[in-house]
Amino acid sequence: MKKIIFLILVAVILTNCKKDNNNDNTNGNESSIVIKGRISAKKNKSGNSLSDAKMVLVINVHIGKLSSHFVNIVDGSFSYNSQMGIATALVFLDDQYNSIGTLSSQGLNLLPLCNLTNGDNTTIDLSYLSLVGNSVIPSHDPLGNEIIITEAEINSLKVISGFFENIAKNIDTDNDSVLDVLNNKQLFIKTRFNFSGGQWGINNLAPVFSDSLLGYQLQIDGAQGFSHPSSVVLSGPSASPYSNINLICNNPDGNGGFYAVFGRQPFLPFKSGTYTINIDGKNHTMDYTFIDPELNLLFILPTLHTNSDGKLVSISLEYKLPDSTSINPVNILTDVMVQFTNTSGVQFYDTPRLINENATIEGCDCVKGLFSYTLNTPLDISALKTLSVGYNDLLGNLYAISWHQ
Repeated sequence: MKKIIFLILVAVILTNCKKDNNNDNTNGNESSIVIKGRISAKKNKSGNSLSDAKMVLVINVHIGKLSSHFVNIVDGSFSYNSQMGIATALVFLDDQYNSIGTLSSQGLNLLPLCNLTNGDNTTIDLSYLSLVGNSVIPSHDPLGNEIIITEAEINSLKVISGFFENIAKNIDTDNDSVLDVLNNKQLFIKTRFNFSGGQWGINNLAPVFSDSLLGYQLQIDGAQGFSHPSSVVLSGPSASPYSNINLICNNPDGNGGFYAVFGRQPFLPFKSGTYTINIDGKNHTMDYTFIDPELNLLFILPTLHTNSDGKLVSISLEYKLPDSTSINPVNILTDVMVQFTNTSGVQFYDTPRLINENATIEGCDCVKGLFSYTLNTPLDISALKTLSVGYNDLLGNLYAISWHQ
């Protein structure tokens, strides 16, 4: 198999993968985003041409999960339907599923479909696509045009996505020269960051923001082809293996696959390198790159609103960067959830996932609106001790921020 060069999105659970013979993936939506392009036969400096591409592997990230499907290239063109509120990457493959290149616009190897000029009726025509090295460059750049995004947001996403250039082999983790997606056994690594945010706000009292990093965890997500394995063991990195990697949990993910979380006491980070994951006795190797959490970190400041009986009726959320600058989070995260824990350490309430107003709800127990949530019934919070506000960033990494009274 030719060397696979693929700037892959990290840290997400596979929810489905299917061969798309009709070049359409609407998932039943009446309105959806159209993404299309045409292949240029022009050769790059190495003599390679994008005309060898026969299909596009489309990888979508939404709410920390990933769905993959194939779109055929017919008569030099392709077109498929997508949805709002996701990040998507396009990988161009030949007829043997070897990667030729990945779509790249302004150095960014993903398209954040979060804020679009015509909402979920937007058409993104990439026009002619040419191969430059291992990057597939569109003659029409959608960033700053159909995709509403600032230069600062592009640069932030570019820095983060650049950390994953060395994990190309993660699309064939069992090293059998067959893409894992073809047998529904994809594996992905995500980082879980844990922070303390400070004091939550209540009614007219604003939150008190005083952040500190509590620690790191590493999560492995496995697709449906694995089912729920009885044993998952992580070791590495190969250059200098740790002796203190502990399995925290190995759980089914609710979609037929699994997720396993690992830690290094006391919540130490995992350094970059190649790790081995033994799943029910079979080894899989994955490259992992440590990410500075500050690169895509938002602090979500919660304020609780109560009625005359002191019961919770609504929650408002404010978004700030680590330097306390307020920011619209639409191009940084996909969803937010607030969880309530009592004085006995028992979680007694959590909100639905809150998502962008323009995002697609289908297949998710979600509520639109990232800035506030109103409860259906007032909630007794007299025993509330800790609030945890969690979110998935656009690449699927999980951030958990704890707040106290």
